[in-house]
Amino acid sequence: MEIRFEEIKEKDYYGQCYSVGLKIKVKHNSEEKAAEALRLHMLQDDKTEYNFEEFADFGVGTEKLDDLIRNCLAGWKSSPYCMEEVSGWKKYHNDFDASYGWDTVMKEMFETLTPFLEDQSKIDIYSDGYSIHGLVENGKCNWIYN
Repeated sequence: MEIRFEEIKEKDYYGQCYSVGLKIKVKHNSEEKAAEALRLHMLQDDKTEYNFEEFADFGVGTEKLDDLIRNCLAGWKSSPYCMEEVSGWKKYHNDFDASYGWDTVMKEMFETLTPFLEDQSKIDIYSDGYSIHGLVENGKCNWIYN
């Protein structure tokens, strides 16, 4: 099964609505390593179409961690994607529609980044009828499903 996200199309779109919040602090001198780990994961993931070319068309590349995260959080040009940095913490948010299972893409992103993140980094994924919450504690990712 291939997982894709895309812009909403008229009546031919079948998928799921997501709202995601990500708050991370990358460990000192680890941002390049985190970006490389996430990029490698995305390139080796043969079940997901990340639309690298389409993202590149509006300036989102594959070298910077922020760009890779934007891709995983479906920060498409028509979505309300936002990122802000406060006191070394980066906060990302997006509301979007994607294929069923895109929550797996976001979970795998967070798990891939966990070794490079400070404790208390977290992700909150809300979807149709359920939520998933990841938190880095003692260098490990813990999940809560509601």
